[in-house]
Amino acid sequence: MAGALALAACGSEATIDAAKDTVPESSETTESSSTVAPATTPTTAEEPTTTTAAETTTTEASTTTAAVVEGPAGSVAFVGVDGDYTVRIGSDWVDATAELGGVTGWFTGETSADFAENVNILTSTMPSSTPLDVILTASTGEIESQFEGFDLLASDVITRPGQPDLGLLEYSALQGTVEVRFVQVFGIWDDTLVVFTGSTDGRDGNEGADRLRPYALTLAPTA
Repeated sequence: MAGALALAACGSEATIDAAKDTVPESSETTESSSTVAPATTPTTAEEPTTTTAAETTTTEASTTTAAVVEGPAGSVAFVGVDGDYTVRIGSDWVDATAELGGVTGWFTGETSADFAENVNILTSTMPSSTPLDVILTASTGEIESQFEGFDLLASDVITRPGQPDLGLLEYSALQGTVEVRFVQVFGIWDDTLVVFTGSTDGRDGNEGADRLRPYALTLAPTA
């Protein structure tokens, strides 16, 4: 279990590290110590938002307009421990903080024979002027270099009336023999980069991604 958790966490942190590389050296890029959780956790134990798939890993992100979402029915608000973001999560998601050594994370309750669907959020200091499409491109390249079987499925900038834009990446990759489907959403405001990562069993096709995406797209600054 511990080895799998460490591998998954590296996958999420890669997006933060790659995004930092888009910022001039004179800018501060100290990572926040608030919420860090693994992106995927193999274990023995709604409607989809339309996105446009990028043709290659170097294609610029497209732009999609989405209404501000209140979250799926039955979801509840969660505010980051530093008050730097809010997001809707499932009311029945299981807090995995104790199991993960004090870091914040949730198991959604969707499991297969060898995989438990889960969500994490990472934050890092970054200038708010950093373009989302640059972050998406840098993150895609870094993730591709770290994961076997990487396949980019979507790269979008999501515009929302009255809220900051969000960057969306969706991709699949192999962890051992399991095909994992990732939904990552990037928000940047108040000189803070916030990255929501949901991971689900890719052997179920789009089912898990369509379930997690509506939660990811509620990521926003706190009022």
